[in-house]
Amino acid sequence: MSLSHDLHSVQQRVIELYTQAEQFFCRSLTMPYIRLDLTGSTAGQAWPQKRLLRFNPILLQENRIDFLSQTVAHEVAHLLAYDLYGSQIRPHGRQWQLIMTDVFGLPAHRCHQYDTSRSTRREWLYQCQCHGNVIPLSTIRHNRVQRGTVYLCRRCKAPLTFHGTAQADSQT
Repeated sequence: MSLSHDLHSVQQRVIELYTQAEQFFCRSLTMPYIRLDLTGSTAGQAWPQKRLLRFNPILLQENRIDFLSQTVAHEVAHLLAYDLYGSQIRPHGRQWQLIMTDVFGLPAHRCHQYDTSRSTRREWLYQCQCHGNVIPLSTIRHNRVQRGTVYLCRRCKAPLTFHGTAQADSQT
């Protein structure tokens, strides 16, 4: 499926969920912006202050039915909880759980169980002065190195130097 078709499917699901919430709470609610730009093992993110939902397009394509049903609802519930109950609530607290179970009629699962091996980004390989010691760093840490952060080997205490990249085979 194409990215535009996936975005349309997510938008339709968000509209459906917002309609349910508006009927349940008897008030109108502001629709969020939606982006399909997440990578790695994160399936979705809600940014209440920005009115933004972000989703992982690879995990959407590989887990379409559950993703549209559960993951999209999970993130929409975060935005609704923030809008309805304020910013002082816990991310997966009573208010979020109420929206998941009573409004959407879904289980209030905190984490997905998707296989993330194909969506997880590559590892960045670094070396130290220890013979044959190659240390994989995440993309976040690699980017920090590019901006000047220095990581040291735990054994020899020497600075790590970039060696190359490797596709991550089995991350969860």
